[in-house]
Amino acid sequence: MATAGSRPCLGGSRDILWRVLGWRIVTSIVWSVVLLPLCTTVFIIVSSIDLFHPIQWLSDSFNDLYSSYVIFYLLLLSVVLVIINIFNVEFYTVVPCISCSRLALVGKIFHPQQVLHSFVHASMGMVMAWCAAVITKGPYSFLVVPCTDTESLDSPAAQTCLNERHLFFLLAGTFMGYSYSLLYFINNMNYLPFPIIQQYKFLRFRRSLLLLVKHSCVESLFLVRNFCILYYFLGHIPRAWISTAMDLRKDKQLHPLDTVSGLLNLSLLYHVWLCGVFVLTTWYISWILFKIYVTEAHLFPVQTSFAEESDECLPKILNSNPPLIIKYLALQDLMLLSQYSPSRRQEVFSLSQPGGHPHNWTAISRECLNLFNEMTQKLIVYQEAAATDGRVLCSSYPGEPKKLNCPEEITFQTPKSSQMTQPSVPPLVKTSLFSSKLSTPDVVSPLGTPFGSSVMNRVAGIFESHQTPQLRRREPRLWTSASGKYCQQMTEFSNLSPSTSVSAEGRTVGQPSLIYSWIQSKREQIKNFLSKRVLIMYFFSKHPEASIQAVFADAQMHIWALEGLSHLVAASFTEDRFGVVQTTLPVILNALLTLQEAVDKYFKLPHASSKPPRISGSLVDTSYKTLRFAFRASLKTAIYRITTTFGEHLNAVQASAEHQKRLQQFLEFKE
Repeated sequence: MATAGSRPCLGGSRDILWRVLGWRIVTSIVWSVVLLPLCTTVFIIVSSIDLFHPIQWLSDSFNDLYSSYVIFYLLLLSVVLVIINIFNVEFYTVVPCISCSRLALVGKIFHPQQVLHSFVHASMGMVMAWCAAVITKGPYSFLVVPCTDTESLDSPAAQTCLNERHLFFLLAGTFMGYSYSLLYFINNMNYLPFPIIQQYKFLRFRRSLLLLVKHSCVESLFLVRNFCILYYFLGHIPRAWISTAMDLRKDKQLHPLDTVSGLLNLSLLYHVWLCGVFVLTTWYISWILFKIYVTEAHLFPVQTSFAEESDECLPKILNSNPPLIIKYLALQDLMLLSQYSPSRRQEVFSLSQPGGHPHNWTAISRECLNLFNEMTQKLIVYQEAAATDGRVLCSSYPGEPKKLNCPEEITFQTPKSSQMTQPSVPPLVKTSLFSSKLSTPDVVSPLGTPFGSSVMNRVAGIFESHQTPQLRRREPRLWTSASGKYCQQMTEFSNLSPSTSVSAEGRTVGQPSLIYSWIQSKREQIKNFLSKRVLIMYFFSKHPEASIQAVFADAQMHIWALEGLSHLVAASFTEDRFGVVQTTLPVILNALLTLQEAVDKYFKLPHASSKPPRISGSLVDTSYKTLRFAFRASLKTAIYRITTTFGEHLNAVQASAEHQKRLQQFLEFKE
């Protein structure tokens, strides 16, 4: 029944994905194919350059453009570009996959989907190199050529030899295609960064074009260098295999290319480098166009009069479970709506007819509060993990079936309150968001909740600390998952000793079985043994900076939620005629102040740097590495935006004494 029930939801997600992004994807593919003849023209002109006879050079180049074989290869290259664009569509993500250890990076590279991606790109690189070699003509056009040495000419059956320079071309294209795929995942090139400032698509492409060409030239130079080194040591293997398979002789008049003298052929190196520039430029153009079109802002209607269009309304999308790219576009539209569209803000503040309920505002504010709550819980988990040297304390009660998911797993899911392990946000009422009534004696959060009293959790932690002294030892952690999670997803009782433990209600839990205790002791012995091996620790040790980046991997949608909700609250001071925002103002302020407290504690951790690193202007976007600083600035700006708008009226807002004190500091501009 679950499978049958999930099919309509999956079909609905695909429908809205196609309606929003379908025409954008098709347009980006069409433009990349349209620009291919221009790139091919430049490649033909530069590959046959002759400065001493410029008129003859240009006339021959343009004559080649109109030849039938060039038109055929243009059609073949168009098919290759369409395949490359399909893989761009299939492998994009709005949340970067950050590998926190070397083992996670290795597992990421050798994932079956990534292996397929690398194989296809290596094959497409070889096809494009073959087309480039034939288009350039000269000595690189054919794999089989007549022999030039006299010994071969004496034998009529062996008058054909292997053209190693053509083989060098094909293998170089294969190597460049594989290297492109490898760097595609290592540098998170499948990550789609959304522009901070909205610009026309042409301006964005023009700004990236010069950087794209420069990046392709430099990268092709390094790839040719690496391939020459690889061919010097291993080039005899494919040469011997192809010669044997096709019964071809070796031309003794030419130097073999797996020698120093053979690799010093400057003409060959120039044409291989130019082929690499051609391949990388066309692929990067397709990649840039895809990013520009997909990340363009989309206008979602706030409300509609037609029932069949209600699924595309902004409140419905935010509170449903759409693909992440659609949710990002919806939150981006919310941010733009809150700042630049007074008419659409009125639709958010409007009441339903009949009934007079603020459904639009309730849905939008609830989803924003869910995002704030998710980030708060994620920061608390990271702080607990840092306090225990990376050990996230999962629940130790045998009656609890749930395990704590690592935050990197949560980032790739739509943050719905029904899907998260943290306590859900209470209804939008005037009472405090973080009331102590949320935690009941019968339900104990595995994270330890910041909402109200957590005395029983602390008591349970004291009992655990007395009974499990191994938790106090700060030893290097070994185990990390292949997806690069920054916290260990531990099973229940993984850190408990065989002695009895005390639950939050004071009940006594019996001793584990002898078999379980023996397994746990052997597991600890193996971990202690492996932790002393340098090679093992080289792959399993975690990078603190990568772990921090993983916490804020999906912070972009939280930033848009902060900006959108704070602008709406500030605008409601003069535009909200029905007072729908005022009823939820205490909840919003308490959520923001609690999140601010969690962020402040996070930036006081030892590994958390307080200043963003300098990002060099390169083609590959690395803005996700500084999302935590943008999030901190957006959070503080959002609170100031509300306090400067409402001023002293906020003294009447119901909040705890600590939040009132913090709010007063914002009112006095002391934060």
